[in-house]
Amino acid sequence: MTVGKLGGKVYAFIGLERIGGIMIYDVTNPKAVNFESYTNNRDFNEDITSSAAGDLGREGLKFISAKDSPNGEPLLVVANEVSDTTTLFQIVELD
Repeated sequence: MTVGKLGGKVYAFIGLERIGGIMIYDVTNPKAVNFESYTNNRDFNEDITSSAAGDLGREGLKFISAKDSPNGEPLLVVANEVSDTTTLFQIVELD
């Protein structure tokens, strides 16, 4: 899990290790947390030993703010243990 600030809001990005994917919650107000989005680039129709299966085993996440990003956009870096891959997601507006 990692957190990042986007447009005045604080978001939690939570990697799901077994099923895959990332859940995104608005945690700006910890007493009123809101689910915002879910993304998963895993292909369940492919054999898990094939690279066609996509990213498997979300293990580590790191938020990079737009000001620290090489392209000026907020990024989410995800390390995937099972597929031995690293994924870079560019974050678009969540509102």
